[in-house]
Amino acid sequence: MSDFGAAPQLDWTLKGTAFDATSWKWGLPLLPHLCESFANVERLPALEVCLDRLLSQGKGSVDRSWARHFAQKTDVCLLSRLSNLAANDPAGDSHLANIRECISEVAPRWVAFAVGFDAQQGQSLNIPMPVPRTLELVNHVSSQVKRLQDVLGREIALTNVSSMFRYSFDTMSETEFWTNLIQATGAKILFDVPAYYVSLYHQDLDFESELARFPLDSVASVRVGALALSNHGAIDAECGRLSVTHWGLLEDVLHKLPVGEHKAIFLKWFEPLVSSEELVNEIINGQSTLRRLGEL
Repeated sequence: MSDFGAAPQLDWTLKGTAFDATSWKWGLPLLPHLCESFANVERLPALEVCLDRLLSQGKGSVDRSWARHFAQKTDVCLLSRLSNLAANDPAGDSHLANIRECISEVAPRWVAFAVGFDAQQGQSLNIPMPVPRTLELVNHVSSQVKRLQDVLGREIALTNVSSMFRYSFDTMSETEFWTNLIQATGAKILFDVPAYYVSLYHQDLDFESELARFPLDSVASVRVGALALSNHGAIDAECGRLSVTHWGLLEDVLHKLPVGEHKAIFLKWFEPLVSSEELVNEIINGQSTLRRLGEL
């Protein structure tokens, strides 16, 4: 694995590998209060928009209008973190119609759903819970994915969520689960690198060994967020600044990804923690990094 302590933040390199930097661009979540700041950035990164937020609003809302505006200027991914792909109760027809209307209105490049469940025994959860890693869940999620793609009339991507525990009835590892799921669905992956690392950490599995077996050919884009390591284990904290650990994990992934069509690296940020000025500065820093890699 990469030497985390040796690589300064935003200063990793992939020289001497088959990695093609021109097939990637740098991305950030589009936060509502930062829309005007993004509009003033000369060269836009790819943007990740919360589908769950847009679904709670009506057609023609301000956030939907901003999302559509940016989708016409750069690559946009609509991501539902609180999708219910693993729940016993599938999404109702009216909810699916709302999703389809929103996607049609925004016209994003990617649409992604988390493989998890956001409710249990009728109670809503604030975060997506990890799924049991079993063949039954592979089959169940596969049927949900097929229904979504049929109703939406387009291919969707799937994203992994962090699992800080094992289910007693797990029958396969994280990597085996995703390999079987992609084989069954043919879907693309919005690969959440820290979430994958967290899951492997709590399964006592080696990141590099498992990554070599992961279905990387199906990765459409990569997400990188705040990974916290402590005496209590690994936590996908999703807040704060990126450390050298994140860039080390990202470099490990990019080294192994096949050269292919244009993709994006999404960085996770949370609205209460980042001001408009700070975020624009991070965009500029990221652009400088990609410029050194030949992206811009």
